[in-house]
Amino acid sequence: MRVAVIGLGNAGSTLHLPALKGIPGIEAVGMDIDSARREKAAAAFGVPVFADFDEMLAKARPDVVMVGTPPGSHADYCLRSFAAGAHVICEKPFVSSLAEADRVIAAAKAAGKRVALNHEFREMPIFRAVRDAVDSRDTGGLVFAQVWQLMDLPPWAEPGWRGQMLQRTLYEAGVHLVDFLIALFGERPIAVDARTSTCGVREGETDAVALVTLEFSRGRLAQITQNRLCKGETQYFEVRADTERASVRASFGGRARLLAGLFRSNRPSLRLEYGVSGMAWRERAGKREFLGRNPKDPGMVATRYVIERTLKAFKDGTEPPASGEAGRDVLAVIAAAYRSAATGQRVHIDDALLAAMHNTQLG
Repeated sequence: MRVAVIGLGNAGSTLHLPALKGIPGIEAVGMDIDSARREKAAAAFGVPVFADFDEMLAKARPDVVMVGTPPGSHADYCLRSFAAGAHVICEKPFVSSLAEADRVIAAAKAAGKRVALNHEFREMPIFRAVRDAVDSRDTGGLVFAQVWQLMDLPPWAEPGWRGQMLQRTLYEAGVHLVDFLIALFGERPIAVDARTSTCGVREGETDAVALVTLEFSRGRLAQITQNRLCKGETQYFEVRADTERASVRASFGGRARLLAGLFRSNRPSLRLEYGVSGMAWRERAGKREFLGRNPKDPGMVATRYVIERTLKAFKDGTEPPASGEAGRDVLAVIAAAYRSAATGQRVHIDDALLAAMHNTQLG
C-alpha cells in the first residue's frame, strides 16, 4: 500500500513516517513545501519527497494520504486526495468548521473513499487501559470523569500556526481531551457549560484557561480543565474516571516516585510508581492496582496502532478507530464550548445548534 505523508514538520517526522516505517508492506512518500524539511525526511527515512502536492499525486499515485499540515489546510488536501482516488487519514483538529467537516465527509462518500482521524491519545496504552477498565464489569458503570492539562505555555507564546490561534486553546491542545471523553463515555455529550479567560494576565481576545463541564446521558458529568498559565509541574494529560466501584487514573508523562508514609487513616505503606512515559492504575479506597505503562515513544506507537487499524478498516470496509464523523463530533463539542463561554450560558447540543454553528470558524 502506498501512503503519502503531507507535511513533514513535527507530526510528519516524529509520528507519521516513523510509524509507517514499522508497518510491513507500506511504501511511503513525503511532501512539504519547505526544502529543509524535505531533505531531512529523505535522509532520515529514505523516502521519495515532493515539493508539490499535485506532482506527488500524479507520480506516486498513493492509496492513502496522511494530512499533517496546519488545520486550516486540511479540508483542501482531503478534497484533492479523494479526487485523486485516495483515502485520507487526517491529523487533528480535523478541519476549521462543521461546514468543512460536512463537505469533506460528503466528498469522501461521493468518491467511494474513507476519511479517518489520527486521534492517537485515546489509543495510547495508559488511556486504552482506562477505557478498558471502565468498560469492564469489575468496576461498574462510568459516572463521572475529569481530564486536565497544566502547562506554562499560553496561546500567545506558541510558535508557528498554533500561536496565530489566540482564542483556540480548547480547539488546539484541548482536542485530545474532548476526544478522549467522547471515546470514554461512548457518546457525544448532550450539553456544555464552559468558561475561558486569561485570568487578568493579558488583555485582548485570547484565552489561556478553559473550564468545561460536559453533560452526558443519564445525568453523567465530565470536567475539562486547561490551564496554560501554570508555573508548576507540567501535566499534559491527566485522567480520573470514577465508576460505581472504583476510580481509574492515568498520568501522561514520566513518573518515578517512591512514596512512604501514613496516608490519612490507612496503615503505613510503601509505594513505588514508575512509568517512563506515563502509567495507569485503579484505586479502591487506599488500595491501588497497576493497569499499564506507556512505552518510551507513546505518541508514535499509538499512531502506528491507529494507522494499522485504519488501513485495515479502509480495506475491509469496517469502522476505523476514529472516523470523520467522530472528528466532526469533537468539533461540535468545541464549538458549543466556545459559544457557552461567549454567552455565559449552558448550551444544549442539538440539531438546531449545529445548524446555527455550521459556518463558525474554529481555526
